[in-house]
Amino acid sequence: MKNNELDKNLVRRGRWGQERRLEFIDSRLAWEGRLNRAALTEFFGISVPQASLDLAKYMELAPTNTEYNPSQKTYMALPSFRPVFADASSSRYLAELYALTMGVLSPDLSFLGTTPSADVVRHPTRTVPETHLRQTLAAIRNRHALLICYQAMTHPEPTERLISPRALGYDGARWHIRGYCHLRRGYRDFVFARILAMSPGVAPEYSAPEDEEWNHVLEIILGPHPDLTEGQRRAIALDYGMEQDRLVVRTRQALAYYLLNRLGLASSGPRSPAEQQIVLLNREELVPYIPTLAESP
Repeated sequence: MKNNELDKNLVRRGRWGQERRLEFIDSRLAWEGRLNRAALTEFFGISVPQASLDLAKYMELAPTNTEYNPSQKTYMALPSFRPVFADASSSRYLAELYALTMGVLSPDLSFLGTTPSADVVRHPTRTVPETHLRQTLAAIRNRHALLICYQAMTHPEPTERLISPRALGYDGARWHIRGYCHLRRGYRDFVFARILAMSPGVAPEYSAPEDEEWNHVLEIILGPHPDLTEGQRRAIALDYGMEQDRLVVRTRQALAYYLLNRLGLASSGPRSPAEQQIVLLNREELVPYIPTLAESP
């Protein structure tokens, strides 16, 4: 690590107050079951006396969580341990492990400590230029318009669009701008990677209407394919965390197609259990909001 990067890390850590250090103690006890003063002094760049004060404060606030083991010179989590300051859910741990594995989060900023060997399936990623993201965030924040040069799938050449960005969406593979298109007079999704140029724009005097598809939340009800065996249905239910062979996923109408497409449920035709292990249980209810779900004549 370069000296200037090291200095920045030390300054950043030094600004973290005792509350963050108590969260650090809580997190290490939750996931490693132990903690010593050296972990605090090395991570935060604080003195040994300050680390002792932090540990004493933690034990005062959570007396049944840890005790000092003189033989090992470390603080050990007790069987009665319950997290007080940190989010010790498995979803939080795995999300942070994912960020570490992908290089999005630097190890010197993670409270996880020693992590297991892990890797993730690498999918092709769509780039989001920083300048475009900054301009979009400013336009959403200030409710301004943007003039973009956009390469749509339906046009052989890029076209100029005037849009009023309202939100950002992620379909599991790429980020897009959810905004009002003044050319089409409706809300559309504009994939960042397809925007060739972006500049401030001036919207017409009329105001864009509310985005009803963004504001409307749908319930997607999933279940195991009925043609699976009993054991296979049980396995699928466990995979997806279903209860009584049902899983309800709430999503915005504007994002529902993306969700169903990733699950392989966006088309109308039936598929065998070998091709599709889950089915959409409330298809007819969703057809008015997602027309592609309608059965073909």
